[in-house]
Amino acid sequence: MSATFELTIRPRKGWQAVDFKELYVYDELLAFLIWRDVKIRYRQTLLGGLWAVLQPFIALMIFSFIFNRLAHL
Repeated sequence: MSATFELTIRPRKGWQAVDFKELYVYDELLAFLIWRDVKIRYRQTLLGGLWAVLQPFIALMIFSFIFNRLAHL
């Protein structure tokens, strides 16, 4: 004969203080989540800055090729 259990999870009501014991227990998870957010934010910044430099450079190369080689100007 097996016993069945039912677990009901309900949110806490009102403002709750920070449970520092829980933070200590799950410190690796907290560090991983913080690192993930920082990494994503600065990766987007790097790509945005790189694109801001590459886009005009690529346009310069295309126009230089068109005007020098094809139009002979």
